[in-house]
Amino acid sequence: MQTRADRQHHLTKVTIMKNIQKGILKILPKPPNSISSPLQVLEMLKDLSHTASSCRLVSLDVEAMFPSIPTSQAVPLIQDLLQTHHDALAEVTSLKPVAVADLLQLSINNCQAVIQDGDRQRWFRQTSGLAMGKSYSPIVADLYMGVWEQDLQQQAAACGGTVLKFCRYADDYLALFVGSDEALRTWVQVLNSKNNNIKVTSELEENQQLPYLDILIRRERDKFHTTVYRKACATNQVPAYNSFTEMRYLTSAIRSDSIRAHRYCSSTKDREKELNFIRHKFHQHGYPLTIINTTISKACADLKLKARALPAPADSNNAPQPIRLSMPFAGSCFYQLKRAAYNIGIQLVSKPQRTVASVLCSKAKHHLPKEQDSNIVYLIECSCSVDGDPVIYIGETDRELQTRVKEHQDSWAGGVRSRSATSAFSTHRTCTPAFDRAEVLHHASHPQLRLLLESAYIRTVGRRETVLISPNDANVNRNSGTRLQDRWLPIIRPSCTRPTT
Repeated sequence: MQTRADRQHHLTKVTIMKNIQKGILKILPKPPNSISSPLQVLEMLKDLSHTASSCRLVSLDVEAMFPSIPTSQAVPLIQDLLQTHHDALAEVTSLKPVAVADLLQLSINNCQAVIQDGDRQRWFRQTSGLAMGKSYSPIVADLYMGVWEQDLQQQAAACGGTVLKFCRYADDYLALFVGSDEALRTWVQVLNSKNNNIKVTSELEENQQLPYLDILIRRERDKFHTTVYRKACATNQVPAYNSFTEMRYLTSAIRSDSIRAHRYCSSTKDREKELNFIRHKFHQHGYPLTIINTTISKACADLKLKARALPAPADSNNAPQPIRLSMPFAGSCFYQLKRAAYNIGIQLVSKPQRTVASVLCSKAKHHLPKEQDSNIVYLIECSCSVDGDPVIYIGETDRELQTRVKEHQDSWAGGVRSRSATSAFSTHRTCTPAFDRAEVLHHASHPQLRLLLESAYIRTVGRRETVLISPNDANVNRNSGTRLQDRWLPIIRPSCTRPTT
């Protein structure tokens, strides 16, 4: 049985790991050649426009970067970086760098996945590299690659070439290389021999142009020219104009394409060509030309205004921020409700009632077995009944269901460490609770919310019509949990139901 100390230790580790994923590693600065936006590529090319006639564009791709990161080197690197930035670390946590590194290594070593193979489950553990689903993986990989690429320019010089400048977005490199084909091949071979885990592939420019991210870069005379790049597999599909969704989502698709055209196209001719393509694409999907042209013009005006804008003054208005609520989109009446809600300080945001992802993927994603569910409100039936309905028990726990049910079973069965005198099932010695058929009623991570849900289910599914227990009560619970006033019962009753099997 899990002791209070073990439980507290487990909760502490979970809390710390969440902090590591959300904030601790983000205090570390990005490597100098790591970029976070394609706009930084445009700035780099603008500063080096005088080299367009003498260099070649080279793209390098790191093969399977996340699984290839050697964690035995990455974790000590993170520890050293945290030690260097110990003042910033102290502002977000009291943990020492060695403790953060130990917890990071613990999470990496215990990364597992399960696949349902017919009637059985197959468990897999990641034995090398970083898991792509972990939120800390991009940060750790970025910091490690920052060290790996430190001598990239020196190695190119040793091979007879010159790297004027390079940048990296995730696992994609863009380099401005000067040298022969032989020097370039030798340089790539040297990069692949640096580390047995990290392997790169190269792509050279063709006809003095090379795509990088969603930018097509061309070298013309003494200047770099850029425009929007689309892969050959691009379908150019957009939401149909008659889609049952809020208008702002439809116009935002036009706006985002227009902003990208204005930012990426370096010449007026390319920009107008791209805008004409956008007009044709959306008009094919039913968008009126008036809406398309109005949205494009507004996007262009906003960009010009933003370029001239001064920093916003400090906000001296202490007015409360509006409350934001989301609700399913309900057609034209949504806009009327949105205007009425705005007048009372509520900002309504629409969400689709049904999405492609919910139709195709909601049941495809693996779910943990019921016994391993945590942060739940659960139900246990007893073999006895009142008025033909089985007597039930409803509880809540932040641990796994199987752990809590085992405690109930031990208390009911008795033994050296029995708590039968305080067990809710102590009065049911002549019948048998169905511990092996416990049901999960609701998931909630906040403890106070779980207590309220427990009380709601006791008063509804548990048929506890009165707050105090009565002799003929069909509920094992000794009380009604956190007491809910009777006026709320008509509201919560439709939502508190037992899951159907």
